[in-house]
Amino acid sequence: MQVSSPNPTTSLTPEFFIVAAGIVNAGFTLPLKRMRTWPWENAWLIWTFTALIIFPVIVAILTIPHLARSYIEADRTSLFKIFLCGAGWGAAQALFVLSIESIGVALGFSIVLGVSAAVGALIPFVRLYPALLLQHTGALLFSGLTVVAIGVSLCALAGRRRELQLDGTRNLAERPFKFGLACALASGVLASMMNLGISFGGSLLKLATDHGASPLWCANILWPPLLAAGAIPNIAYCLYLMRNRRSTTRYSGEGLLYCWSLSVLMGLLWFGGHVLYGMGISSLGALGPTLGWPVYMSFLVISAGLYGFATGEWKQVTNGPIGLQLAGMAILCVAVFIFSRARP
Repeated sequence: MQVSSPNPTTSLTPEFFIVAAGIVNAGFTLPLKRMRTWPWENAWLIWTFTALIIFPVIVAILTIPHLARSYIEADRTSLFKIFLCGAGWGAAQALFVLSIESIGVALGFSIVLGVSAAVGALIPFVRLYPALLLQHTGALLFSGLTVVAIGVSLCALAGRRRELQLDGTRNLAERPFKFGLACALASGVLASMMNLGISFGGSLLKLATDHGASPLWCANILWPPLLAAGAIPNIAYCLYLMRNRRSTTRYSGEGLLYCWSLSVLMGLLWFGGHVLYGMGISSLGALGPTLGWPVYMSFLVISAGLYGFATGEWKQVTNGPIGLQLAGMAILCVAVFIFSRARP
């Protein structure tokens, strides 16, 4: 990803945008807790259209001058790679749902984000900046990723113990754990393709800035092709579930406006987080996606944990799992500090 040097037009640091992105994005599923009358697939289908298609197009039109011309002039190979990365990321969402049905939300969430943080940072770094591997930046990047692995592992262990206490060992033992673990690992690898699409979209970013886009907003040109491709597997999976569960009738039931509003809010929070992430990595410079992605993933875990405490998910849990969760979150904060020092 070829982006400009840190943007001088804002007094806010790149880390501020990325941390804010994690806080906003981690809360996008909170409205699901309020939707009692809609199954998951009904809300997720509305989220898909708003977060992955409608909002990205609107934001790109508002912030990228001559948007259509940029796409027309773009290298077709680069666009195809971005689209392919988006489709891979979209497939990760379906695998994530399958994983949490087997190993639980907390463990699945931690594994997916941990693997995504590592793969999404390492592949662009090794591919685009091999000369930095044995230098200061490379050493701090690998150190930070090691700390992320430790922090995420503690959060995953805490989540596993929490679910054992709340659900009982019998319910979890009946789930196909190995299948869920395999789905979570595959989801983490595919989820990193979001950042790969950003990292390898340098030619499209250059077109945006050449046509007058602000460096702070230039990442918005990537969202429409990247996320539209990701929408395809999500739409297909939702329609599959709606057909099997016959849940399409819920769109005409009671509380329609309420559930629609909450679903759109989910899309706004999710995509709002990604807009902030794009602003952050654009301000970081050429290494923005490499250093920003693990910070983003870390704050997703941290923020999700805080939201869990705030919404009472840990009320009936003993001090052991809570202590592990807090320790994991604290270690992830250390990782964020390490990444903040890795800029060359």
